[in-house]
Amino acid sequence: MTELERRAVAGEATRTDRVVSWIGWHIGELTAVGLPLLLAVAITWWLLGVAVLAGGLWIAREVHRARQRHATTNPRKQKQEREHARQGARGEEASA
Repeated sequence: MTELERRAVAGEATRTDRVVSWIGWHIGELTAVGLPLLLAVAITWWLLGVAVLAGGLWIAREVHRARQRHATTNPRKQKQEREHARQGARGEEASA
């Protein structure tokens, strides 16, 4: 087992480890934004729109995923959903 693997298993990842991991997971998005931006600067300005569009889509996706994670990890919301489901089940039993 390498030192990096040992730290990852033990939960002792350094800031550098986390940054490198983040870049590895997001290399596609970084390329989708960075390449058109670089081409806009070097070749033609209209490619700036492509870079802005790619960045906007990336931001929208990340916000959506963060909201989903928050919804699944928020205990108050989970409690409300359970109570709502329980009330819905009671309503179905009463109408049956």
